[in-house]
Amino acid sequence: MPPPVVPLWSPSASPQSRVERATGGAVRVLTHADTPAVWSLLRSDPVAHVSAAAAVRNRGTAAPGKGRNGALLLGIDGAEGLDSACWLGSNIIPVAADAEAGELFGAALRALRRRVSSIYGRSEPVLALHRATGWANHREVRDAQPLMFTDAPSAEVDPLPGVRRSRIEEFDPVERACAAMFTEELGFSPYQHGAAQYRQRVRELIEAGHSLIKVDPDTRQIVFKAEFGAVTEEAVQVQGVWVHPAWRGRGLAAPGMAAVVAYGLKLAPRVSLYVNSYNTPAIRTYERVGFQRSGTYTTVLF
Repeated sequence: MPPPVVPLWSPSASPQSRVERATGGAVRVLTHADTPAVWSLLRSDPVAHVSAAAAVRNRGTAAPGKGRNGALLLGIDGAEGLDSACWLGSNIIPVAADAEAGELFGAALRALRRRVSSIYGRSEPVLALHRATGWANHREVRDAQPLMFTDAPSAEVDPLPGVRRSRIEEFDPVERACAAMFTEELGFSPYQHGAAQYRQRVRELIEAGHSLIKVDPDTRQIVFKAEFGAVTEEAVQVQGVWVHPAWRGRGLAAPGMAAVVAYGLKLAPRVSLYVNSYNTPAIRTYERVGFQRSGTYTTVLF
């Protein structure tokens, strides 16, 4: 019998009943009444939970989203209330979970039979969750990604002059730069998961002021760029750091990141990111700018 895979469809049965049956009642679907408790969990680790916190903030509630494939928050209760949670949208993000909780969430997710693009977060619950789903059709498991943050401007590196927010009239070159970075990083085009959705995401980042670029005044090329993929009152998470291939080796990365940090600290008291463990040059750049380790992430890509 072949191993199970991430399904391509979602049945119409009650998510609550499926979750209860799969976990013996240990996991439940959260409701609007759970919103304060979810926020308490998210604030317990603002660097690690910034993506989930941004998603909950955007929705304003822990209640299920609309439609058969609307976002859900799952939860596990303890003696004093909500112990851990798990965001389930296009990505799966465990919150304040350990390996035992990750295993329970994985059993629930297997029963829910929903399509997802990734699982990510602190390594222990992510790895346990993925094992429990039994999903075998992942593209890659990146199981040792340093989670890093800084709460101060760089003391060693001056910000790169000219790094600024991108403008909506620059959408086309910004989109090309974002797609180039995505393809280089992940090995496949971002348009495989939906061109319209990807372009809309780039547009939203620009319109929110969360897309930063440096443009060469002579060629008008974007030579450096980065985004804030998640923004909350307590932390921002940097993503998509990229230097144009023609400009690599010229010392742009560290000053560019110093500029990103300076801007990010205007939005929140902490700037965070996670990076592949094999990307030694990037890790050294982030450390030089002032980032420090805050644990280990794992990402499972589908």
